[in-house]
Amino acid sequence: MIIYNTSYLIENSMEKEFCEWMKTKFIPLLKETGTFSACYFCKVMVATKDEGLTYSLQLLFKNKELFTKYHGSFEPRVKAVFEAKYRSLVMSFSSLLEEA
Repeated sequence: MIIYNTSYLIENSMEKEFCEWMKTKFIPLLKETGTFSACYFCKVMVATKDEGLTYSLQLLFKNKELFTKYHGSFEPRVKAVFEAKYRSLVMSFSSLLEEA
């Protein structure tokens, strides 16, 4: 199992709008790729004092080949959609994890 985790740091004031957009627009767009078996969108429970809120989006891939297909064929397009909406408002970083 391959887990592709992207963490997003957002301002407190944009939490409701960001979560709504992720759930109704962005995650459905990701699901259209048909490459991952499950996804989780979670609020990180560790508070950062006055630094905003952190959310995590985890995509679970059955194998590395499906992740490679997503990464090469679909990720540039979905990242462009995200950047068009939140270019300077949201800081994000991604990590690729393998189930131990």
